[in-house]
Amino acid sequence: MTHQLARRMLFLILALYLILGLAYSIINPIFESPDESLNYANIRFFVEERRLPVLTPDEPTKAHHPPAYYVLGALLTSWVPNENYDLITERVNAFWIHRVDEPGVDNKNLYLHDPELEGFPYQDVTLGVHLVRWLSLLMGGATILCIYATTRELVPGRPALAVLSVAVVALNPMFLFISASVHDDALANLVAAGMLYLAARVLRRGVTMRRAVALGGFVGLALLTKLTCLLVVPTIGLALLVSLWTGGKSLRWQEVLQLGSTITAVALMVGGWWLIRNQIVYGEPTSMARQVEAWGGFRTNAPNLAAAIRELGFLHDSFWGVFGYGQLPMPASAYAVPRLLGLLSLGGWTLAWARRRAHPSRSAFGALGPLSWAPVAVVASAGLITFLVVFVRMTLIDTANFGRYLFVSLAFLAPLYAAGLAEWTGNRTSLTAAGVVTIMLGLALFALLGVLRPAYGTPRMLSLEDVRTCAEPTDIRFGESIRLVGKDVSTRRALPGHQIEVTLCWEALRTMDENYVTFVHLLGQKERIVGARNTHPGLGRYPTGRWAAGDRFCDVIDLEVNEEAPAPAVYSIEVGWHEPGEERRLPAYAPDGAPQGLVFIDRLKVAPEDYATIAVPMRLDADLGGEVTLLGYEIERNDVVAGDSLDVSLFWRAEARPAEDYSVFLHLAAESGPPLAQHDDQPQDGTYPTSFWDVGEVVTETRTIHIPPDVPAGDYVLLTGLYVLETSRRLPYVGPEGVVQGDSVPLDTVTVRAGDS
Repeated sequence: MTHQLARRMLFLILALYLILGLAYSIINPIFESPDESLNYANIRFFVEERRLPVLTPDEPTKAHHPPAYYVLGALLTSWVPNENYDLITERVNAFWIHRVDEPGVDNKNLYLHDPELEGFPYQDVTLGVHLVRWLSLLMGGATILCIYATTRELVPGRPALAVLSVAVVALNPMFLFISASVHDDALANLVAAGMLYLAARVLRRGVTMRRAVALGGFVGLALLTKLTCLLVVPTIGLALLVSLWTGGKSLRWQEVLQLGSTITAVALMVGGWWLIRNQIVYGEPTSMARQVEAWGGFRTNAPNLAAAIRELGFLHDSFWGVFGYGQLPMPASAYAVPRLLGLLSLGGWTLAWARRRAHPSRSAFGALGPLSWAPVAVVASAGLITFLVVFVRMTLIDTANFGRYLFVSLAFLAPLYAAGLAEWTGNRTSLTAAGVVTIMLGLALFALLGVLRPAYGTPRMLSLEDVRTCAEPTDIRFGESIRLVGKDVSTRRALPGHQIEVTLCWEALRTMDENYVTFVHLLGQKERIVGARNTHPGLGRYPTGRWAAGDRFCDVIDLEVNEEAPAPAVYSIEVGWHEPGEERRLPAYAPDGAPQGLVFIDRLKVAPEDYATIAVPMRLDADLGGEVTLLGYEIERNDVVAGDSLDVSLFWRAEARPAEDYSVFLHLAAESGPPLAQHDDQPQDGTYPTSFWDVGEVVTETRTIHIPPDVPAGDYVLLTGLYVLETSRRLPYVGPEGVVQGDSVPLDTVTVRAGDS
């Protein structure tokens, strides 16, 4: 690749970065980037108070951050009104952190967004946020130029390698996302890239007093930008030492001290006042102690090495794209792309090392060309030191595992990464660069259109015909403004601890001012809740305050069954609405306008994966119509005093899935006429209808018969069986030869003794 073509490729990649970054800034709603509301609040503090903020222990803010980025943001937006800031930030989505580790669209938004406040044309706080986002985007573009210049400085004869370095950064979805946000990382990445560019010039051209002064100025600017910039300072020191120690000459320590003192003096002249101010305000120069105190303190059992190791996967993934506050990852398959590229890069360096071992006389160190091992080690130190510091911090703090903290080392990390990839194609690096640009562009577009836009976009509006294709039509009105027009449950059976999906299709009858909350409950006996979900409609993306009359859409809500839910059992699925922050429900009405109590849309069987083996005390094996077998029974006792109660356990087995919900009768039979005592109900006190029984499942239940005190003393037969409540039709009792022996099964004889008079 010629130098001219490399510059054209650079401008193409830079143009793609700016276009994609602009799209990221528009699609990503304001304040959905990490700490963006706090960062913008810090900018507004400078605008309105015109002084440095102070971090208080009881209020986590960004007041402890150095001021450079916030001052620039304040200068840019000082003329922009900020009347709607509180109105927007108070609309917090109370359910926003649902299933934080999973991709999807379910309550990934921190705020309930209102297009009237946040839509185009931008104004007030929305305009201010987008202006600062675009400033950050330009800072990211400048960082890309620094990375290109750094790679050209390190390897001047490989322009294609510089293009490859830029591609893996500019089209990294996480770099795009954070560079299109109100975040001081944008300036921190630029300052650190500038420092590493100067370090590259020192490595290649030697150290001069002028370069030392420039390095000191950048270190001072780093003090005023973000402390993470200082993670590359050890690499700068190594670059100075390697530059002074060349050709086997011994180090001139006097020169080292002179240059080091110059860098330190200039750095303190530029940014030292910030350290002094922190010492006065917080009692230490970095303000880190106050930050940890305000933001929740250290991990339990810190340093927690095991926890930090477990989070290395998240560190990698969030380097490439975990959006929002870490609650919006890409699908696992998307991370396979950077993982594969990372393995190829590591494999390329292994190949370069093997080639160097096989041919010790080679002057080239892999794709980095004429650089010897010492400069390569300096380049590698930036990413290594940054990672080690971040990892140590991860052992202490549970919010230190974001991969974007490694971005300060990109100016040296990217050339190393690109060189490993280029090692596989030798002199055909142009082909590798074109392939990586294509792959990374596809990943960036997928993150934008396949992850961010669905997570924050409005649900698709449907016609009634569309609703019927995905749900069973229904008609239940809640209040005066909401109608349930469709429902569906993904399964009729679930395991304890597992989840089901409930589809609810809503229609707006009129506009609303309130943002109501919809709920789904799994109700058991005595209305015991064994599973619950609460959410704003649209899974948080479309609150009722935004609805227009005629809007119609479907939510697919996942509902988890409690691990402790009694099983096997059948539960009712209840839906409804209530006012935010209150338990008061919206009244429900049937299609004819009649008020309804609880609204049940379906039933769900919760059962273990394997049924336990059950011993049957008194075996009968009585066949009831070929559908159910009464395996046997167990009776508490065979004699009872009139006025007392008698417990009888029944053991049923389904031979086929029962066609109806049968009721069980247990009668203390008289010689003629109605029973003297009885207990009729569906199995297990009405909680386990027979239509939910599995073939071969053994169902146990205990029934209690209350013997009236006026029952004459004597011996009575205890009978049981199954019948249809609506028609009183009983299942026949079929004997061993297939002969119907009646419609009830005799269990035992019970002796009733007269009670005390």
